[in-house]
Amino acid sequence: MLKKYSLLILMLSIILVLSACTPNNDQAVLDLEEQLAAEQSKVEELENTINEQENTIATLISINEENTATITLLNTTIEDLQLLNSTQSNSLLQEAIEVVELLKNQDAAGLDSRVSPTRGVRFSPYQFVNENTDIVFYPSNTVPVMFTNTMVYAWGEYDGTGDTISGDFSFYYDRFVYDVDFFNPEMIGINTFLSSGSMINNIEDIYPNDQYVEFYFSGFDPQLFGIDWRSLTLVFEDDNGTWYLVGVIHGEWTI
Repeated sequence: MLKKYSLLILMLSIILVLSACTPNNDQAVLDLEEQLAAEQSKVEELENTINEQENTIATLISINEENTATITLLNTTIEDLQLLNSTQSNSLLQEAIEVVELLKNQDAAGLDSRVSPTRGVRFSPYQFVNENTDIVFYPSNTVPVMFTNTMVYAWGEYDGTGDTISGDFSFYYDRFVYDVDFFNPEMIGINTFLSSGSMINNIEDIYPNDQYVEFYFSGFDPQLFGIDWRSLTLVFEDDNGTWYLVGVIHGEWTI
């Protein structure tokens, strides 16, 4: 009987132990599931981060490829512009030299085809261009006959005295166009000024969209220390690849 009661007590104890242990095991399982879910969430976050980084890398690679293509295009454009600029400069210089030769030879017929048909050519006795008083000659009108025309013009005012520069074109030509041999200059400047004096040079202001060539002598008499410098600036407009003369500007030392 005692043995039977002992077995019963043992079984009851086992049942109590099992009953007591079951909730703890369930909780442990729940804890493990929560940890697993948390780790799974972290893995998903890492996967999302990796995907985002991969997308960012792909975007950066695409941008880099676009930038590389843009840089290549810009380099090609720069090279083309440099070649074009060099070609234009050579063309401009050649045109200017030919015009100076025509001026030297007083070839009015040759000059007539080089002058802008719409703007004409303005003659300025000094490097301060005066749009109101400087005389303008037009092709097929005053240019073809300018070396034979005896009409007297007021070309502006003499520096220093303010007296009127009065005379026909031949007079003006000898004094303010070809007073020295500009066909054989000491230096030539393309879109840059070699001369420098006290008078304001407003050529680039008056001709902002045009290009110019300056034929320059730094001086002739060493005892004058350069105050006898001379220059002749020819201004051209580019009309669809054709150069037209629009300005003839004389330069010299002024008070």
